[in-house]
Amino acid sequence: MGGGGSGSEKSASASGPQIENPVVSGQKGADSTKVAAPATRDAADYLKSMRELRAASRAAFDSNHPVEALRHLVGLIAIDAENPPDRDKDRAGERAELVRSADAELTAIGARCTLEPVDEWIVDGKQTSGNVRDLAKGRGLSPAVRLVINYDYGKAVVPDAPIRFAFADGLGELTASENTDAYGVASATVRGIARTDRPLVVRAILAVSNRGITRVFPEVVRDFAYLPQRQTIRVLAMERVVNTEKKTSIIGDFSPLVDAVSGGLAGTGLEITPADGALDPASFIAALGGDPAAVARAVSLGGASVSYLAIVLAESDEPRQMTYQGKTYEIYNTIARTSVRLLRSDGSVILAKPQISTRGQGGTPDAALKEAFKAAGDSVRKELAASAVEIRKSLD
Repeated sequence: MGGGGSGSEKSASASGPQIENPVVSGQKGADSTKVAAPATRDAADYLKSMRELRAASRAAFDSNHPVEALRHLVGLIAIDAENPPDRDKDRAGERAELVRSADAELTAIGARCTLEPVDEWIVDGKQTSGNVRDLAKGRGLSPAVRLVINYDYGKAVVPDAPIRFAFADGLGELTASENTDAYGVASATVRGIARTDRPLVVRAILAVSNRGITRVFPEVVRDFAYLPQRQTIRVLAMERVVNTEKKTSIIGDFSPLVDAVSGGLAGTGLEITPADGALDPASFIAALGGDPAAVARAVSLGGASVSYLAIVLAESDEPRQMTYQGKTYEIYNTIARTSVRLLRSDGSVILAKPQISTRGQGGTPDAALKEAFKAAGDSVRKELAASAVEIRKSLD
């Protein structure tokens, strides 16, 4: 492959794509100050070089080396820009035709090329969006493209193609250019983002350089959108009774406890996303403990993913009948212990409250349990409301 462009990393920081907008940047047009070149051997030499580059370009394209073909054509135009106009009409006409045909061939080859997103960006057959906060932390989806060319007989990946990456919308720092690898893939590394509360777009574009001139192909472009993370949270709650043999049984309607947690989070700015479905008890306990697989299931429960989880477990002892001075009364008492955890989608902890103990008393075992769990819900609501500022600061 001839005349390779540099794949070294450069940093870019801009609100728009830092890519030359003209079709050919750096080209100097003829003007009245140029002195016509005499018909000399030197003039013939650069005209010969232009002819050779055109021939080399066609040979490269015919042998499935499109980037080499593009570089030769850009080099041809660069030679024209480097030299003053010819006085000889025949040579001037040939030279103009060489430039015209080079420009037409650049356009034709560019029209065959397509920048596709790599597989990680495709969800259900469509290109998805990335997460701004994940990108800022160096995780999640990175801008990455695959350059393919359409021949009459089918598609082929294009290696060694110079791809430029820049911010088309938003501010930040990233590697500005990269050559495609043997699989036609080029990617950018984002080193920093100015703001994570606004959308941004990273643009990849084919830009071929030779002899100080760059040809940008605006039709060979791919944008990657990154959206701010929605402050969504799912509340999962479980109430269960532990008997004297340490066996547990899940009881009751959990909505009062879910409502209590939701009310306590009202001042945090988090958007409550209802749980469409429920975790099995083992997965619930595992998620409460931060198990990554269980947390991932909870985050995507019902198909609607959230950014955060509020997991609350209220456990009560079996109610005991009150006995005083040898006399048994129709009064039952129990104690509920409640654990509260707020987690990020990766399982890391935002808030973990010390276990809350509440008492319940009633004329039946069921009444005692309901009283204990109601008191647990009231306590959780108050604890979360009191921690609203702390929670807001911990969100990232």
